[in-house]
Amino acid sequence: MRAKKFIDDVVASNASLLALYAQGREGQTRLGALLDGLALAEGQREQILAMLKLAIDDTTYQLVCGIEGSASLGDSQQDYTLLDEEGNTLTGALDTLLYDRLNT
Repeated sequence: MRAKKFIDDVVASNASLLALYAQGREGQTRLGALLDGLALAEGQREQILAMLKLAIDDTTYQLVCGIEGSASLGDSQQDYTLLDEEGNTLTGALDTLLYDRLNT
């Protein structure tokens, strides 16, 4: 696996999670069920889902920056090395790749 493929998979995973939330109870997530319980108008529901997307993306970006060492994870800031099962190093540009994907 290469870094770009890893980031593509992360972005796809985020989209899948958001899609489950958008299904409400049918998505079988606690957040989706809570969203249904709010009985929002469609426009309000779309706004909440847009905010959830931002929260998911921001959290993922912060975590990736923490792995890359460009931000802290908790009270520790250091570089980590992420390897795939074949020993390929994925870290080194993950934060830049994710930023580009999230902002295009």
